[in-house]
Amino acid sequence: MGLLPRKRAGSPPEPTPDQNTQRPAPLRKRLSRLALFGAAAAIFLLATACSKGFQSTWDPVGPVADKQLQLFNVLLWTMVIVFVLVEGALLYIVIRYRRRPGQPRPPQIHGHTALEVTWTIIPTALILGLGIWSVFTLFELDQPPTDQGEILEVTVTGHQWYFEFEYPDADGNGKRISTANELKIPVDRPVSFTLESDDVLHSFWVPKLGGKVDVVPSRQNTLWLMADSDMIDQPLPATYYGQCAELCGVAHAQMRFRVTVMSEEDYQAWVANYSPPQALTPRAQQGQTQFQIHCALCHTINGPEIEAVAKSRIDSFMTGGDSVAVPGPNLTDLRTRQTLGAGITDLTVENLRAWIKNPDDIKPGNWMYDKAAFYEEDGDATLTDDQIDALIEYLLNLR
Repeated sequence: MGLLPRKRAGSPPEPTPDQNTQRPAPLRKRLSRLALFGAAAAIFLLATACSKGFQSTWDPVGPVADKQLQLFNVLLWTMVIVFVLVEGALLYIVIRYRRRPGQPRPPQIHGHTALEVTWTIIPTALILGLGIWSVFTLFELDQPPTDQGEILEVTVTGHQWYFEFEYPDADGNGKRISTANELKIPVDRPVSFTLESDDVLHSFWVPKLGGKVDVVPSRQNTLWLMADSDMIDQPLPATYYGQCAELCGVAHAQMRFRVTVMSEEDYQAWVANYSPPQALTPRAQQGQTQFQIHCALCHTINGPEIEAVAKSRIDSFMTGGDSVAVPGPNLTDLRTRQTLGAGITDLTVENLRAWIKNPDDIKPGNWMYDKAAFYEEDGDATLTDDQIDALIEYLLNLR
């Protein structure tokens, strides 16, 4: 007795494999579908080109980015031309000399000296030429020019997850400035950067001003950038955007910063006005007290005691304490900045209040919850609204 059901009398015959095979769609229909898909893909690609390109490398505003773009374009189009010629010749030969039915076996050729010499010399010359030009360009961009005015020195320190900018001699007379997330530079003046890391590997990148350079722990890397007034595409002060370009932890994608290019006069005015916030009102004085109690473990306000404060932090850390050497941004000039949380949101009273109450809501992964003792397990601050308002009034200096 078989396992399959018995065929009933009078039932239609089962189709044979040939009869059961579906006919493929006509060629014209398949081509129309392919054309429709190609049109949709082209529209999608064109739509992606409609963005403003705040971090585009295609419209540089400085000599470093411009020379790097020139080198990139020459390399790119050289490779495109070589690819088209080689692949075109390959396709032509495959189609033109394909084997046809009844065709006799062609003569077999073993080697062609002239052809082999030709396709060895041409690629070698191309590679040598492009390599020599690349090396000369790299050497040219290695050191800042000495004929473009006094070189401004800036030390960049990468932290999880923000960049600290320190000007050892901001005004040419020894004034030291420390700020974070917003870099201010004068136009038409070379800026030499010394790159350091306080924790893990980062990468410093301002696409419109120059290529990225890694920020490595226990090592100093250097680069120089300059904003050219003839290339800047917006009125001064002009803002350009930077980004950490090396995966460095949970908040890497939000490790942003801004570069403000300003006239020499505006830059000198900013340097002259760089000073700690003043506690001008009783509420601001209360905020200053709150800062010293709750914030000074990680953040710094420059003043006469700044060296002693930094030394006490380091001594505490070296003796096994919980203190660390300024892991948070310097807040001396917070009132002059435009953004909060490494460029994530605009700096307003409302946003600063929300940041203090629960910074993880704005920038998940930041260290404030772990380092500041006044945060509860749910991330909310234990400070009262009056304490927070007083702290804001002090930091923003009645802005």
